[in-house]
Amino acid sequence: MKVNATEQTTTFNTPINKLKGQLLDSIGLKWNTPGGFEFELTSESALWIMANVKRSMFSSEKCFIYNKTFYEAFATAEQGIELESSEDEESNVYDLIRQWADNKGIYKHGDVKTQYIKLMEEAGELAQAILKNDEAELIDAIGDMVVVLTNLAALKGLHIEDCITSAYDVIANRKGSMQNGTFVKETAQPSISYHIKATL
Repeated sequence: MKVNATEQTTTFNTPINKLKGQLLDSIGLKWNTPGGFEFELTSESALWIMANVKRSMFSSEKCFIYNKTFYEAFATAEQGIELESSEDEESNVYDLIRQWADNKGIYKHGDVKTQYIKLMEEAGELAQAILKNDEAELIDAIGDMVVVLTNLAALKGLHIEDCITSAYDVIANRKGSMQNGTFVKETAQPSISYHIKATL
């Protein structure tokens, strides 16, 4: 059985209605994720996967699970502790956004250009909310922009969760300073060499 593991998810190259049989035939299968998780397929974890698997929005022939949720389900059982996971709730929100967009035909009939134009429209509404100091409109505009970005990413075959994680990995150790209310990253100073030409 083939699996495709990214930092966020593990994808099974089979439709959900055929997954259970393939899981049970692959007991003992092990795989690692770029995020550092090590998984082994057991009878117990196969049942968990079937209860939590999600259909891929890009192909009905594929399905996936969230790695952190999968890990925590069995880590907590072994350690006797309960972990709080806000990521699980966020992932559900993104899934709902993608499902909504799929139902509305955005992925079938839309494209990244229309979503970018929509993003600029929402950015304008955000600017108005800031100028008017309208908190309700501010919340609405930020939320709308996240929805549009989620769909724009999906139309390019990406998950917004992975985009956010990638961005954080870049900025996590970034050095810089606040200048006029904006964080400006530290850049390497170019070396300057001087050439002096002697003339007679």
